[in-house]
Amino acid sequence: MRGKQVFRIFLLSFCLQLGVNAAVPRIGVIGGGIGGTGAAYFLRKLFGPKGIKIDVYEQGAIGGRLATVNVEGFEYETGGSVIHPKNHYVVGIMKELGLGRRKTHESTFGLYDGNKFLFREANTWNFINTLKILWRYGINVITLQDYVSDMLGKFERIYGLQKSGFAFPSVNDLMAGTDLELAEALHVSLKEALLHEGFSKLLIDELVTAAIVVDYGQTTDVHQFVGSVALAGAGAGLFAVEGGNFKLPVKMLDASGATLKKVHVSSIELLNTGKYLIHSTGNHSIKYDAVIMAFPYAENINSNFTFRNFPSTFIYEPSGNYHRTVSTVVKGELNHTFFGFEDAADVVDEILCVRTDLAFNSIGRIYPVSGTPNKKSDVWKVFSQVPLSREQIDSLFKSVDKIVVKDWLAYPHYRADWRHDKFRIHDNLYHINAIEWAASAMEMSLVGAKNVALSFYHDWGEPIVEATVEETVKLNLKVDL
Repeated sequence: MRGKQVFRIFLLSFCLQLGVNAAVPRIGVIGGGIGGTGAAYFLRKLFGPKGIKIDVYEQGAIGGRLATVNVEGFEYETGGSVIHPKNHYVVGIMKELGLGRRKTHESTFGLYDGNKFLFREANTWNFINTLKILWRYGINVITLQDYVSDMLGKFERIYGLQKSGFAFPSVNDLMAGTDLELAEALHVSLKEALLHEGFSKLLIDELVTAAIVVDYGQTTDVHQFVGSVALAGAGAGLFAVEGGNFKLPVKMLDASGATLKKVHVSSIELLNTGKYLIHSTGNHSIKYDAVIMAFPYAENINSNFTFRNFPSTFIYEPSGNYHRTVSTVVKGELNHTFFGFEDAADVVDEILCVRTDLAFNSIGRIYPVSGTPNKKSDVWKVFSQVPLSREQIDSLFKSVDKIVVKDWLAYPHYRADWRHDKFRIHDNLYHINAIEWAASAMEMSLVGAKNVALSFYHDWGEPIVEATVEETVKLNLKVDL
């Protein structure tokens, strides 16, 4: 695969120097989030410096849901906040593009049911908190870490498959091609799976539920795979991009050499030649050999996006809903008496709810995306299902200096049912965000982007490396990082 790629890039460059039409494809990527910029980055890697023309359409800021807000001169993450050390694409691209790491701050947490704390760490030595966790939840806590590591370890096979050039037409195919158990994990609830494995109801109802509520605003009825991703986000070694996670898509866009078009796209039209027109604001239309959709497409988000002149057999309707999450960043002093703390010094850094019917899902102390503060931050991020009223904010906080609100449809509403989300939805037409129905995370978006980039690379002329599930299992490819 690597030798063919080098030869192809050499041949294209040679033809260009001679003035020969080397049939350089032009591709339009709709969406400038981590998925869209990731696709542009991977396409450039595959096709070489002159082997493809890429346009990225993004009316808003590059980064999409990777965003920051300004509070009195400092930037704070309000979207995707942490990166796992086993996120191989994020880690590798950060290193290649010269992005620095910002370690997450050590923090204490409490599990809150709306009336009281069911469990609360102390602002003391770590080993005491470890003993407290073990006393309440038992050895299940350690077993849970092994369970999550095993689940995500299976998913790591995708890196070896993609390095070998494999691409998959659908999410189910990608998951099953990586490991058959992962495909099944999309159709079983996390709660059901954990109970089957022998985990206690207390652990599931408290510690596990809190992780799902804070990450996805949902319950343990989410499917097993996305639940495992959420639990991994509560692990050790987490970090972020120095200066803000949005810098990753910004750098990938720059490295791709793509042309940024800051306009809104309303529709895609299929021409009789098999090429596409992207229609944008101002009645502008540009012709492309292929189009990549890199934005959520569901019943309650971008559902008015239209496909023109497609055959009657083409059916790609929005399915499911995205979950509303309101991020309220507050600079102020938490009302410690509201939560039953005797003194302000006793306040934990993260208040994680074990229910989804409360006014908020979580309250966490956050720090600027740059620099190393020498004292505890007085800026907090509150996640909720709906916007908080000023009365609610004033009850949670003793004093308020600044409020910044970001209201968005952040990720899918997950259920343990059968879906048929596709990456390839028509000839040379792809949808990266299908991967979000497996799990919505930065690394998952890059896996989807790499899959789509490989699909087009093959569709444009390279021998197809799109195996059946049975073939990929038989190959038993190992991760080669």
